[in-house]
Amino acid sequence: MHEELKERLKQIEIDYNGKVFRDIINQVKKDQVQDDELLGLIEKTSRKRFGENVSFTMNVALGNLLELIITIAAVILAFQANSNWMLYISALILMATLHPLSHYITGALFGIRFTHYYLNGPARLEPTLRIDQISYLKASGGKRAIMHLTGVIGTLAAPLIAALIAIDKGAVSAAWNLFFFFLLLIIFELLTSTKTGDLMKVKRECGYR
Repeated sequence: MHEELKERLKQIEIDYNGKVFRDIINQVKKDQVQDDELLGLIEKTSRKRFGENVSFTMNVALGNLLELIITIAAVILAFQANSNWMLYISALILMATLHPLSHYITGALFGIRFTHYYLNGPARLEPTLRIDQISYLKASGGKRAIMHLTGVIGTLAAPLIAALIAIDKGAVSAAWNLFFFFLLLIIFELLTSTKTGDLMKVKRECGYR
């Protein structure tokens, strides 16, 4: 069967078909294939498509460093600024930085690697990590699911962190607003992420052992 999948992948290199490629990946997950040559072909095809569709990329180490610096700056801003608006802005910044950092930390713990940072999302402004398919497919379905889930947790944690800072500063009204934003964010994630985002991927990967 592996030889058949390899031949299909080689054909996709010549004439790419997204549905066929996804079917091959699903088969690999279902059978828990650990064939390095096959997984290498999947990564090669995936990276080629990535290169064709993404123009700006950043080294993972540099991207993580920038995300960490911006995260620290956002927390300092929230503590130092006197305006409630700065607390809200800090929450938005933390949403953008904690999401990929959460993915990276969990992925590193589970042996899942990443190749690049790139800009994604509706406005192509959201910092996103590209997953290395070889390490991803070698991980169990449960580990893949947890890695995706932690991104959502990182996003949801952002307004709560800002709310705690607001409480520490005595900005009670801002803290309540941030808490309500946290609740709205949960609803938003349940309505959207379960269809096209990380929660959809969590459900998908939980279907594999």
